[in-house]
This record gives sequence, C-alpha cells and structure tokens, in this order.
Amino acid sequence: METETELITAVFIILACALAVIFVGRRFRLPMIIGYFLTGIIVGPSLLGLVTEEQVELLAELGVIFLMFTIGLEMSLKNLLAMWKKILVSGGLQLLITAVVVWLIMTYLGYSTAVSILTAFLVAPSSTAIIMNLYQQKGEINTPHGKTSLGLLIFQDISVIPMMLIIPILAGTLGGSIPTEILSLIFGLIILAFVLIAAIFFVPRLLIRVAAVRNNELFIITIVVICFGIAWLMSLNGVSLALGAFLAGIAISESEYSHEVVGQIMPIRDILTSFFFVSIGMMVSLSFLGSHLVMVVLLAAAVIVGKSLINFVSIKATGADSGAAFMSAVGISQIGEFSFIIGSTGLVAGIITNDFYQIFLAISIVTMAVTPFLVDSAPRMARALARGNPVPNGNAPLSFGGAPGIAPVPGEEPKEHVIIVGYGVVGQYVAKAFRRIGMDYVILELNPDTIRDQRKKGEKIVYGDARHESVLEFAGIDMARAIVLTIPDTQAVKAVITAIRRKNPKIGIITRSRFISEIADHYHLGADEVIVDEREAAIQIFRRILANEQVPQQELDQYARQIRCELYDTYFEKPVLSHLKSEPKPGFFEIFGLRIREAEERMPKTRNSVEQIHVGKNSDACGKKLSELHLRANYGMTVIAVRRVSAGDVEVNPDKNTVLYEGDTAVVIGERTSINMIIPMFTEKSD
Repeated sequence: METETELITAVFIILACALAVIFVGRRFRLPMIIGYFLTGIIVGPSLLGLVTEEQVELLAELGVIFLMFTIGLEMSLKNLLAMWKKILVSGGLQLLITAVVVWLIMTYLGYSTAVSILTAFLVAPSSTAIIMNLYQQKGEINTPHGKTSLGLLIFQDISVIPMMLIIPILAGTLGGSIPTEILSLIFGLIILAFVLIAAIFFVPRLLIRVAAVRNNELFIITIVVICFGIAWLMSLNGVSLALGAFLAGIAISESEYSHEVVGQIMPIRDILTSFFFVSIGMMVSLSFLGSHLVMVVLLAAAVIVGKSLINFVSIKATGADSGAAFMSAVGISQIGEFSFIIGSTGLVAGIITNDFYQIFLAISIVTMAVTPFLVDSAPRMARALARGNPVPNGNAPLSFGGAPGIAPVPGEEPKEHVIIVGYGVVGQYVAKAFRRIGMDYVILELNPDTIRDQRKKGEKIVYGDARHESVLEFAGIDMARAIVLTIPDTQAVKAVITAIRRKNPKIGIITRSRFISEIADHYHLGADEVIVDEREAAIQIFRRILANEQVPQQELDQYARQIRCELYDTYFEKPVLSHLKSEPKPGFFEIFGLRIREAEERMPKTRNSVEQIHVGKNSDACGKKLSELHLRANYGMTVIAVRRVSAGDVEVNPDKNTVLYEGDTAVVIGERTSINMIIPMFTEKSD
C-alpha cells in the first residue's frame, strides 16, 4: 500500500508541477518538452527532491512504448519497405563515420580502446522519442526530412542490439564464445521477422472482428494487447520494447483502422510520454553541471555540429534532396535515450567511471534540450544556405543548388471537400446530394459492414470516430469546407462539435438533432445549422394536413416558416454568431442550397404535381394575361383552372387571354421544380 501511495503522490506532484511550468513557459513560447525537462529538474534530486527517477521509471517506459507505437501507425509499411536501401546506406554510413570519428578523437586524447569504442556507441544514436514527437506535433512525419530521419533512427535503434552484445567483449566479461553469440543474434532476427510477418497478416483481421462488435472498451483493450504483446514477443529476441512497439504499429499501419487506433491511444500516450521527458530532467545534477558548465556546453555544441555534418553527408550519399537532408541532419543531431542504457551498462561493466558517465549525461541532456529550437530553426537555416534560390514561403519544399524539392505528401482528400459523419439513411441522402452537385466528400463511419459494402461501390468511406482529433485530421479537417453530422446520438454530436472547433474554428458545421430542446446546446458548442428531426416531422405533418385542405403553396410556405420561428424561439433565445456569417462573401450554406436547387432543376422529372397559387398584390402575374406569363413555353406549366376571388367562380381550362387579378387562385400542373420557380411571379410585392 505504501508503494501505491508513493506512486500516486509522485504522479500528482509531477503533473501539478508540469501544469504550472508549462503554463508559464507558454507565455515565453517554450516548447513543451523543455517544460517537462524543467519539471524533472525541479521535482528531482537536483532541486526539491520530491520525486525519484525510480518512482516514474515504469510510466516513462510505457510512454516511450506508446509513442513509438503511434509513430509506427502513421508510417506506411509500403513506404518503409521502399526506403530500405536508403535506410541501410545512410544509416550504415552515419553509424560508421560517427563511430570512427569519435574513436579517433578519444584515442588521440589518450583513452583506451574499450572506452573509445563505448563512447562512439554513446554518441552515434539519436533520440527517436524526442525528434519523432516533435515531427508528429508539427505534422512532418510524412515529409521528406521526416521519413529520412525516421529511417536513420530505426537503423540506429536496431544497431543498439549488437552494441549491447559487444559491451561484454569490451569489458572482457563475455561468458560464451563469439560465434555462439552471433548465431543467437541471427536466430533472434529470424524469429523477429516471423513475428512481424505474422502480425501483418493476423492483426488487421483481428481488428475487423473486434470493430464489428462496436464496443469502444473492447477496441481499446485489443489495441493495448496488440501493442504490448508484439513488443514483448520481440523483446524476447533482444529488441527493445520501444522498437518492438514501433514494429507493432507498422504491422497494422496499412489497416483501415490505423487512424482510429491513433485516436484511441493518443490521450494515454501524451500523458505517459510526459513522464519520459520528466525522467530525463531528473537525471540532471545541477551541482555537477554548474562546476563543469563551460566544458559541457562546448562538448554539446561540438556533438551537435559534428553529428549534423556527418548526418548530412550520409543522407546526401543516397541522392536525397539537399534541403530535406539538411533539416533531417540537424533534427537528429542530439544524443539519444538508448545511449543512457548503453552508458549505464558500460558503467556497471567497469568500462567507464562515474564522473565520465555524469559528463556524458550532462552533454546528452543539453543536446536534447536544444533539439526543439534546432527543429524550429532548421527550415530558416536551410533557406539561408540555399544560395541562388528564392526563399519559399510557409511549408514550401526546399532545395539546394537547383535540385528540385519534394513537397510533403498530401492527403488523398482534395481541397474544398465536405466531411460526412455517419452513413445511415440520412448520411446516404446527404452523400447523394453532394454527388449530384459534383462536390467532393469523405465519409466517417463506425460500422465495418457498411464500410466494406460501400467501398465496393466506390464510396470514399473510412472507419473512424469523429470525436478523435486524429480521425478528423485523417479526414482532412484543415482543408474541408464543411462537415455534416448525421448521427442521432446527442452526446456524440456534442463531443464531435467540440473536437471540430478545436481543430478548425472556421469550418461550417451542419448537425442533426433528434429533439427541439437540444438546439441551444448545439448552437452554443459551435454548430452553424441544426436540423431537428422532431421539428421537421411536425412541419411536414402540418404541410400534409393543409395540402389535403387545398391550401395554396404560398400559404403553406408561410405557415411552415412561422412554425419554424415559433419552435426555434421557444427553445433557443439567441444563437451565437455563426462562424460563417461574419464572412463578407456568401456563406457555404447559401451556396450549397443554390447548387442543390440548380442540380434539381437539371434533373429530369417524371412526376407532375398540382398546386394552387394565390395571385398576390402588385405581383408580376397580377393584371396580366396567361399568354403574357409564358408559363408553358418557359416552365412547362399549364393553368388548368382559375378561381375568382370576386365571384367565387371557377374557370376551367382558361384560354390564353384570361387575365389574373389580385386575390385570384391559379390551379397549375407541372413538375415540382417548375412550380417552385414560378411562385415568385405570384408573390405579393410592396408598393
């Protein structure tokens, strides 16, 4: 019980301190990672001593596991396999050149061969957790420099396995023979490949079965089991749990459920990852850092500059674009978290001293701390070095020496598309309307059977819960013009509206609601238009009753508008300002309605309607002959009767010279769309 209490206390202290530090740091535009480092320094042994690293070690490791798992989910297996040559060439060169340069420097300074080689092992790896977390936050995982960095980091992480096997040899403590260890490594790699291939074929099929149950808790449990299960199986063969989790993510990256998995895991991952960065801050010894500050800063600067140059040369050797190579080289110029494991192993083996390890820790943490600033400034530095080329704006691709840049990989969804949430009866009719007007759309649905059937028909439909921001990002929320919520679940709709407004405050939101009493909540959360099932049902019943009583079309429309206003005013006093109405140009909904009407007008009709239309005061039809209105020629309409307001008589089959007077009622027959078009001719106008 005491251990459980200590853990809860440690978690509370870390999160409370991080909350304060990050809140203050945001005012000075400090990256969140720096805030976590500072939190670790404050609560750790160096300052207040409220928490020890051992208390958060498990949470920190879980954070790295989930981080690598989500990165693997976002990385396409096909793209990764297509890069294998570049990964081997650039990764091998980077590791070899770094090791040789560090070994030569350490040997020149008089260190033993064992210490020199171990130091090379310490400097060569970069921080996968930090750089991938930064790229993920900036949306740069799939950019050329993001892919290149990930490829090198994967190679480095895999290289940790033979490094760990070599340490006993350096220390002279190897129990078995070298050939036996090599055979063990080869056997482990074979098992690793078998597990990965099995996961690629088995996991997507498992997710299909689980998703069909449509139980959110079961889906989350399945994700965690897959993540930890594959990571654990691979760890049995010497692979780190973090790298095993990454490969688990890769195994299901091609699944149609990958983005939904990211949405489910992301909140857990963000919390646990923070403990990893805090644990790094706890390693800092302020007293040691203060007494060796100048040396540590100079050595850290030398590591960053040296690794950046080596990284750049290694990446360029594969023919990569210079701009992407530079940004990738600078991004992975820090020392990585796996170096801590190698260093502590070397310390226990007696290869290095405690003072040497403390210097290494200080240098590593300094390089990690400046990484967010280097990543932010890398594009500007790349542009400054791009001599003779115009400086691109925003996220435009970079290139050196006239070499063409490679733009970030765009999403499949085109600009100005619409997102439809839910593909029930309402969603199907909405999609049909968009198809008629030629507007691009993408559908988010949670029913696997519906998704499978509709994909066979060519629909742009994907599996995903729109309450998760990662799913909205996958659907292209930043580029979308509007989003239509057709799901009947009130609580889900509210959650989706909230998530949408966080991701895109300006997007238009049309939502469905079951009851009139829910209107106010939807508008206040940020909806632009609310279509209420209950209200529309009441209006349609009302229209049918009056239509059976032969009430003219204008009166039906007027009564319907009046009912809508009364029902609206009853349940909603004053709506928040629309997110679209502030625009000076016509809003999406006006344009959408106009295009729908235009499409309906172009569609052939086979069914005619009979309607009664009042002749309003000062209307275009008032006082004119039927021949002057050109109803048959222009609209395909026929006036089959006219009821006079003065005498109450009815003229059946009036001729072309029949004059329409104020208050008369014309009975017309024709297509519904044509009737709607001529109604303005009969509508009353002010003097």
